Parts: sequence; C-alpha cells; structure tokens
Amino acid sequence: MRMKLDKLIALQTVDLKIQEMERSKEGIPQRITALQEEIKQEEEKVVGERSDLEKLQKERRQKEKDLEEEIARIKKTEARVFEIKTNKEYQAVLEEIENAKKFNRQREEEILSLLERIEEMQKRLSQAEKHLETNRKECHQQIAILQQKAVSYETEIAAEIRHREEQEKEIYPDLLHKYRMLLQKRQGVAIAPVIKGVCQACYMNLRPQLYIELQKQETLIICPNCSRILFWENGSDKVQKT
Repeated sequence: MRMKLDKLIALQTVDLKIQEMERSKEGIPQRITALQEEIKQEEEKVVGERSDLEKLQKERRQKEKDLEEEIARIKKTEARVFEIKTNKEYQAVLEEIENAKKFNRQREEEILSLLERIEEMQKRLSQAEKHLETNRKECHQQIAILQQKAVSYETEIAAEIRHREEQEKEIYPDLLHKYRMLLQKRQGVAIAPVIKGVCQACYMNLRPQLYIELQKQETLIICPNCSRILFWENGSDKVQKT
C-alpha cells in the first residue's frame, strides 16, 4: 500500500505544482491591468496639470490685454486734460486718471503673481512629464516581462501535464478516480500526511486505533473529518528500512 501511496504523493506534488503555476499565470492579466491603470492615473494627473497651466496662462494674457487697453485709455484721458476749461472738470479727470493708475498697479501685481505661479507650475509639470515618461518605460518593460512569464508558464504547465499523464499510468484506475474526485472537492489537495497522529490538512487528531492502522500501511485510510487520503509521514523511511 505504501508504494501506491508514494505514487499518489508524487502525483499530488505535480498537481500542486501545476495549480501554483496556473494561479500565477491567471494573476498576470490583473497585474498588467494594475500597471496600466497606474500609468493611466499618472497621465490623467499630468493632463490636469497642463490644463491648469493653460488656464493660468489664459488668465495672464487677458489681464495683460486689459492692462494695455487701460493704459491706452489713460493716455487718451491725459490728452484731454489740456482741453478742459473748468477746474471742477479738471479735478475730476485727474482723480479718474489716478484711480485708473492705482487699479493698473494692482493689475500689474496680479500679473506678476500669475507669472510666478506659472513658472512654478511649469517646473512641476516638467518634472511630472519626465517622471511619467520614466514610469511609462518601466511599465512597458514590466508588462513585457509578465507576458513572457505567461508564455513560460504555458510551456512549463504543458510539460508538467505530460509528466502527470505518465505518472497516472502507474496508478490503479479506481484509486486514481478516487484521488481525482477528492482533488476537485478538497481545494486541490486529495492526500494529506499525518504527523504525530494529526491530519495535516484539517488538523484533526486521529483515534489511536486508526493511527495504528495507518502506520501498518496495509489499507487505504481516509480522514474521518476531511475525507482526504492519509499517509504516515514516516512511512517512506520505514519502507526503505524494510
């Protein structure tokens, strides 16, 4: 019986290896999507910063245009001063010119402030664009590596499946059928070792008599709790010694 169990153990080792590679392969598309999403978010952030910069530049241009128009209007008003005939009208025009100049100084300060903000934003945008380009290249490299891994997994899985098919030929059909059923029902683990009387799959303590029967290795023992096929962890050593 131990020789039969050893063949099942070897088969399960291959099955577990295949399962692990399939899980890894199945996770690759998600990892690729996550990388692409990171780059997309960074691209959207850069686009947003460009849009903010364009708005500031547009605001600056409008203020500069308004300032130029106001300066031109002041010059026209100043030219009218010499045509004024009454003192009251003269004082009113002077006050108008002074208020306009005061308002223009405020506008100039606003333009200077905008220029400072634009310069700072241009620096940040330049850094963000460089960072994006670097990350985009790294992302493409990582995606290429992941895609290559997916191809490698397919090749390795195919090789292990052929290996499994060869091993299955050495196992009795009835025993193989039982193993396959358990593999599907028990999360890919059909056979479990027992160490110091404890099933290592469900961690239930075996009854003493059942544990003794297991160590004799004369019959197929099923775990009363998880229904997996059990084998004694020290059984291989005992078989080799006998």
